Amino acid sequence: MAKKGSRLREFEKNHRVLDISGAQRERREKKSGRRQQEEAEASAENAENKKKRRKISWVRITGLAVCTVFLLVVGISVKNIYDLKGREADLQKENQKLEQIKEELTVELENVNTDEYIEEKARRELKLIRPNELVFYFPDDFHLQKENKKESEE
Repeated sequence: MAKKGSRLREFEKNHRVLDISGAQRERREKKSGRRQQEEAEASAENAENKKKRRKISWVRITGLAVCTVFLLVVGISVKNIYDLKGREADLQKENQKLEQIKEELTVELENVNTDEYIEEKARRELKLIRPNELVFYFPDDFHLQKENKKESEE
């Protein structure tokens, strides 16, 4: 039986009537089926790619926003540091001036109880004089008036 079955298949294979137009139709149908399947797969891949692109774009936007905020905070901090350093320099200059004034006042404090200091203060601030003493009073702008007279004479 095994020989009869194989002979029959061989006979059918060798004596088959070929239908060219039918075979062409079958090929076209297979190709169109494959194309539709490939197109469906491609559209599915495109949809996935679009989702990935959207995800990637959201990730990029979020990353960019975080970087921008970070740079903004760092920039503001750097500006504050420079402002504080400038203020520190100004305060150091003012501190030096105050130290100098303190030294002058310390020297003055040491001399406050001396007779010479009291006499000098009385003469300058209170305009006091000793008996039988002559005082010549010149206004503060006396030198300027004198110079102006010299210039006008020339």
